[in-house]
Amino acid sequence: MANESSLALTEAKPSQVATAPAFSFALSPNELVQLMNTYGLKASDVVGLYQVSSALFHPLRSLPPFNTMDAAEANHEKSIDVIRQWPKQLNWVQFNAMINCLLQKWLEDYQAGAALANAFVLARSLTLQTAEAIGTQDLQHADQTVSLKFQSFLMHLLATATHQFDAFQFNYIQHYDLETGLPNQRFLLDILNRYSPVTEAAVAQANDVLASEKIGILVIQLNINFDKTPQLNAISNQIVQAAVDVVEQHLSSDATLFRIGVFEFAIIVENLHFSAQLNLMAAKLAHAFETELPLENVTLILKPIFGGICSLEEPISALSLFDNAKLALHHALVNDSRIEIYDKVISNMHQKAHQLEEAIITALQHNELEMFFQPIVTLPNAENPVERCVSAELLLRWISEEWPSVSPFRLIETIYKKGFGKVFIRWLINSACRHCAELLSNHQRNVLLTINLCTADLLDEDLPVLLSQSIALWEIPAENLVIEITETDILANEEKVSQVLDQIVSLGCRLALDDFGTGYSSMARLRNMPVDLVKIDQSFVRNIATSNQDKEIVVSILKLAHSLGKEVVAEGVEDPACLQLLRMMKCDKIQGYYYSKPLPFEAFATWLAAFEATHST
Repeated sequence: MANESSLALTEAKPSQVATAPAFSFALSPNELVQLMNTYGLKASDVVGLYQVSSALFHPLRSLPPFNTMDAAEANHEKSIDVIRQWPKQLNWVQFNAMINCLLQKWLEDYQAGAALANAFVLARSLTLQTAEAIGTQDLQHADQTVSLKFQSFLMHLLATATHQFDAFQFNYIQHYDLETGLPNQRFLLDILNRYSPVTEAAVAQANDVLASEKIGILVIQLNINFDKTPQLNAISNQIVQAAVDVVEQHLSSDATLFRIGVFEFAIIVENLHFSAQLNLMAAKLAHAFETELPLENVTLILKPIFGGICSLEEPISALSLFDNAKLALHHALVNDSRIEIYDKVISNMHQKAHQLEEAIITALQHNELEMFFQPIVTLPNAENPVERCVSAELLLRWISEEWPSVSPFRLIETIYKKGFGKVFIRWLINSACRHCAELLSNHQRNVLLTINLCTADLLDEDLPVLLSQSIALWEIPAENLVIEITETDILANEEKVSQVLDQIVSLGCRLALDDFGTGYSSMARLRNMPVDLVKIDQSFVRNIATSNQDKEIVVSILKLAHSLGKEVVAEGVEDPACLQLLRMMKCDKIQGYYYSKPLPFEAFATWLAAFEATHST
């Protein structure tokens, strides 16, 4: 019936997305006649005499948006003005024009805050006396009947226009990003859904459409290298809008930009001629972001990462294009590349990665993960003239024929990514306490065991309770459990982590600081941290026999740690020359392949007995 604006792809072009697409509600003469007939009105009825009852709409002046207008702004009372200026008589063409003018002006007032009830007041303020009714015997009754029909008809029009405007606004909110005015992911999926097949025939039809239209999708993630998080949050809207401006300046008329995340966008490219167009577009956009964004008081350069796919390569549903474009983006992020265009290799790699993740979680649930032990040896000193193995670090391993050589980092990353962090840390702490108890009771060895915790563990307020319960269950000395952390873990939320660490220390557990020397403020922070042990990162230790720079760094760390009463462990010791230098530097403890690789528990217990037998004197 009405000529409504639609949210079509053609209305989402870059030049049109700053504000909501314009909404119009206009009736053609035929539509107007059809609706009038439902109310028993003829074209000849609406020619006759009109009267405006100003007293009815005067109270509207006390309601929004009319109450905010002063005399100089009277022309902003759009719908009231139309009623006030309604002619006493008009022909059919004039009537059609006045009706459409009233509807449009009412929608402007409604958008400014007028209530729908106000429209009914406006309709009642306009009465109609027809020419036919003037000659009747019951003039008053005839006038009232026609006028009521006309007012009901007018109310219907105003209500219909209002309803369709509300539906339009709701549709806009559903399909557009309110911050930038760009079409959103839902809009993108609705567009692609036109080609999404549901039957074999539809598959063939969709493939034919894609083959003829040759569309492509480019998904973009904007990475921000900015460490001032509060400031970043405050200007995020500016960053997004500035980024949108940059992208839109470099899009052709065949490309449409969508916002699909906070700093994520997608581009649909129509009329694609060859797949390399996506690479060229990505390269052009990457070059555009090499300069600073025009932001006030902030110097910021964004790094865009791209994932793309086009319908030229193989028959595929359009909806799958978007999923595969995101998969290509993920592949680019994982592999630290600027752009990846989807192919079957990426799909196979993703499928294999998914299978590996599922296998890792299954291994955790079936208790197939193991703890290996790497000895930590105390070097001779005045109190202990011989080398002694008094502690070991527990390292995660998974022995699997199907998935050989999965790194501990991948295991832990997957476990926490899949939401099994608490299950894992409970298993880890319980395993450490159980092995410690077994070394004491079955092997008569008092060995300190070190376990590594991550940021997520240290932010868990239940961690001290879990440690306390496990220590009590296995009846081990709390000081036999060493909790190893990194400075990065502390910096994630220093206040909350410090509270958790204080509770752990109060239990009697010891703390070790791993990867010392690699943090931003390690030297200044060490003084106030409740750590007993400092571990020098192996990147500094491994080459001290050949690198004077590394040697000086290790000497400096040793002096600093010893001056603060901390013991020092040098990691990554693999050869006699390195060990000899560390002896001369008076390093306290050594960890590395020189003494032993990480060993399963029983092999470690055997190694420990043999080591003590050969180093007893």
